[in-house]
Amino acid sequence: NNNTNDDASPPSRLSTFQTDLQHFLNLTTPFQTYFDSIPHVNKNRMHYPEYMDICQSRYEGLRDVLVRQGETTSEWILQEFLKSEDVVVSGEEFFRESL
Repeated sequence: NNNTNDDASPPSRLSTFQTDLQHFLNLTTPFQTYFDSIPHVNKNRMHYPEYMDICQSRYEGLRDVLVRQGETTSEWILQEFLKSEDVVVSGEEFFRESL
């Protein structure tokens, strides 16, 4: 996985975020990408006694509550939160699409 970009390709979300963060923090030195050298922590799936699979039918009621709350929160973020002058979002289009 190579995060470098040539002039012909659009910037990746990572490079856009790094550039936006650099400008937001008024840094003169760009961030260096080192993610390729970090080992993946979750290679082995571990199970804990408190683990639950929210997709199981027995959790349907809880899942419905969480989905409704997520929809309400998403709407508030899009309609209210992002309009604040104090809120800065990198890759706003992607952020909005993700919600």
